[in-house]
Amino acid sequence: MKKILSILFLTAIYGLSNGQLIRNNASLFPQLKIIAAKLISISNYQADCDLVIKSHSQGTIHAASTLITHKVSTDTLCGFYYYFKTHEQYKKSGGDFTAFFKNAFYFSINNAIDKTSLFDKPERFKEVKFQNGHSIAIQRSSVYIWFIPKEVSEFISNSLANYEVVIVQKPDTIIDGKSCIRYVFEGSRSTPYPKREICFEKESLMLLYYKASTLGWDPDEIKATLSNIKTNQQLAENYFSEENLFGRKLGKNTKIKTSKFEVGDVVPDWELPILGKMFKCSSKELRGKYVLLEFTGTWCPHCLDAVSMMNKLEEDFKGNNKLSILSVFSTETDDTERITKFANAHNIKSTILHSAASVGENYGIIAYPTFFIIDPTGKLGLIISGYGQDTENKIANYLSKNIKK
Repeated sequence: MKKILSILFLTAIYGLSNGQLIRNNASLFPQLKIIAAKLISISNYQADCDLVIKSHSQGTIHAASTLITHKVSTDTLCGFYYYFKTHEQYKKSGGDFTAFFKNAFYFSINNAIDKTSLFDKPERFKEVKFQNGHSIAIQRSSVYIWFIPKEVSEFISNSLANYEVVIVQKPDTIIDGKSCIRYVFEGSRSTPYPKREICFEKESLMLLYYKASTLGWDPDEIKATLSNIKTNQQLAENYFSEENLFGRKLGKNTKIKTSKFEVGDVVPDWELPILGKMFKCSSKELRGKYVLLEFTGTWCPHCLDAVSMMNKLEEDFKGNNKLSILSVFSTETDDTERITKFANAHNIKSTILHSAASVGENYGIIAYPTFFIIDPTGKLGLIISGYGQDTENKIANYLSKNIKK
């Protein structure tokens, strides 16, 4: 009888699947269920988030933002609105803010706002899967999404329901002088971030620390520390509106103004060092050729996306002396060591120019990547900001139309 009762007890805890005992995390970690329920119930949330990303191609990236979220049960894209405002000292490399509300995504850099609307570009709001990965839906593209209550609650609930996730409660720890409960989640090794360490304050059950580690993926580690947490604070009725957050109502699809130049203008001359070389390259010595300038950065996800296009153009126009293809690193964040790691990790084939902060300023660069095609007379032939299939098509069409291979 005792043996039968023991088997029934184990079955209740672990469950049975195909004749094998399966761990039931929900039964083993009742406290996590309580934490998940507490987090999902929060309607309004605010916290300061200090973020450190370690990357084998880009080095260590440090950023910080104030996170403000509002739970919206009728929103089908996120289930909440958010406004992630970058702290002043990190704006040069991280932009001013990202926001999502009322079916539109907003990104700002140097006080210029880029608005993408669901109704005008529905494809941007869908996750796209392909053979070796996926492209994240635009409204979920900020890493800060990971650390807000609703997302953490859903991560816990999914982990509790998934017998493949191993959960271990570690000894309590102290974070910012507060006693914290500490858990480690280890999931499938096929996912980018199979191991996550998460700490919750004992008294409030709020998230204070979150670390995600990878297995050979880039970045290697993402670590967030949260402070100054407020929950269910009163927000103005129109808080999530363009008039309140931006001081004005934007057009249907407002775009970042990427340059003070227009097609046909003569652009400024420049002279810049070439990565790994003892000599420089100048716009004057390239006169008589078409020049493709890509203003890029190691920290920019869309700049990484654009590497494949730039490499393809190098192959397509290999040996053609009518075109020069140049990748220009113009932010203060990118020193030669960081650029070299990035270039080697992603096999960049274009000529790399660096130490170009003043050139970026002269060209009015406030969004990355930005592409300029300069004609043989030194006039601007094409300018495009951002990267996507449309960008690739426009550049390819311009080059094929004007340059004989």
